Amino acid sequence: MTDNRLGTLEKKIGVKQAYLLLAATIFLWALGVVTARAVHKEIPLIGLSFWRWVGALIILFPFVQKELRENFSVVRHNLKILSLQGILIVGSGTLLFYALNYTTAINATLVNATQPVITAFLAWLLLREGLTGIQMLGVLSAVLGVTIMVTQADWYVMTHFAFNAGDLLVTLAITGYALYAVNLRHLPHSLGPFSILFVILFAGTVFLLPFYIAETLYVKPVPLTFKTAGIVFVLAVFVSILSMGMWNIANRIVGPGRAAVFVNLMPVYGSLLATTFLGEKLYRYHMFGAIFVCAGIFMVVGHHRSQ
Repeated sequence: MTDNRLGTLEKKIGVKQAYLLLAATIFLWALGVVTARAVHKEIPLIGLSFWRWVGALIILFPFVQKELRENFSVVRHNLKILSLQGILIVGSGTLLFYALNYTTAINATLVNATQPVITAFLAWLLLREGLTGIQMLGVLSAVLGVTIMVTQADWYVMTHFAFNAGDLLVTLAITGYALYAVNLRHLPHSLGPFSILFVILFAGTVFLLPFYIAETLYVKPVPLTFKTAGIVFVLAVFVSILSMGMWNIANRIVGPGRAAVFVNLMPVYGSLLATTFLGEKLYRYHMFGAIFVCAGIFMVVGHHRSQ
């Protein structure tokens, strides 16, 4: 889909419809996390992530190959930033999936809610985008909320650094997502969004290949079953392609500030799905930490919209 066709599509979609797209996008992200957690004992999660991206590439290729062929020089000129974005998005997505070997889907989706705050902080740190006092307080509030969740509000865990490795990996993955968001402005405008997505995912998948081979040889291969194929197909179509397409279109309609607010739905969807289908439990430290995270997001994103 070229920029012109995307622009025509945007004109047909109103603001209310864009908000629905954003809500649906976050639901698909939460669904991906819960699905990975549900199958982590059957399917190795690096392998699941690898084939999810490969599946997305296979589906995208027929739609973008003509534009890529005609604009090969643009791809070559921007290969460095496209490759970096691929490593960030594929690496972070894989890291998030891998973390689900060690932490719950509820924890993962709750920590995921800090992405807008981390993005704003990194934009301030790397791009010198201004942060007001209220926004900086919001960053600190979100950090406190995550700390409460990953330490389970246990002083012993905090003072003895006895953190859950999965929660730390999720935090690292969210930082990678935030870096990806900060770099979006550097992507070429002469390529359509799905062509850019294809190149980014291709570069990231090449980066992931050695890790997939190592997991296959030394841990466990991905089982070749109809169930695995079905899960890979769902993740490739709905989480890797559809959700990112909806996110990009809706962002262009309502703006990144308003769109970022919808990430607050991640722990809501994640908690509902995880408690319903995985039998996970919400604890008081989840709720207490979520209050600080949501307050932080409101201070960072809400104050940005009011400026």
